[in-house]
Amino acid sequence: MTLTAPRQRQQQGLSLIELMVAMLIGTFLILGITEIFINNQKSYLFQQSQVGNQENGRFALTVLSQELAKAGYRSLPVDPIAANSGTVAGCNFAAGAAVVAVSATSLCIQYQAANRTDTGCQGTALGNAGLIQTPYGKSNPVIVEKITLDTATNSLVCTTAAGAQPLVTGISDIRFDYGSGSDKNVTTYGTNPSMTIGAVRYAALMQSMGGASIRDSSDVPAALTEWNSRYGTTLNDTTRLYQIVQGTVTLRNQMR
Repeated sequence: MTLTAPRQRQQQGLSLIELMVAMLIGTFLILGITEIFINNQKSYLFQQSQVGNQENGRFALTVLSQELAKAGYRSLPVDPIAANSGTVAGCNFAAGAAVVAVSATSLCIQYQAANRTDTGCQGTALGNAGLIQTPYGKSNPVIVEKITLDTATNSLVCTTAAGAQPLVTGISDIRFDYGSGSDKNVTTYGTNPSMTIGAVRYAALMQSMGGASIRDSSDVPAALTEWNSRYGTTLNDTTRLYQIVQGTVTLRNQMR
């Protein structure tokens, strides 16, 4: 009796069922990876938007504090602040006024230039323009600056006799409250002060870049709800992140 070796089974390839199972497993893997990628992208955009708001907010507070701190400066503090008008449109200073309340979103300040290293709100050294001949001299010129919100570009703009220049971007809205009173005491805050302004309180609504992927909720952001409650606005954008920053500056030589 002769024994023969069994014929080896020939390779026939994948069956349809095996192919469908492999495709199903691959689809689940792709969907999972895609979901992880989308979530990571949303988290990245959310964090970047928050960081952007925080940085812009800190910069806005720094700029406003820096410029308002100059208001009312003069080489000889015993000298009265003279009336001033015509240097920048809308900035008409009565005698003794360091700040003019143009509106709830705009103000003007005036101060006397001190030395050649001083810079205006636009970053230009006053000495480079030949404005200062003698450091802390009594005859140094008076600088007038108008700070206002440009709603077309959502930026804080500073206007001087040389022109206008944006300072901070990413600002949806801004509000100035002017503290006034008598005998160098602030007794009330408002947008239309009737007495000399001694302090300025300000709040800025910072906004991030827009995009449906930044926020998961379609509800109005809490910061917008708070802003609308404070100032009677009707902002309802749900595609951005918002943050409120605020501060107060007491004006030089206007308070005790």
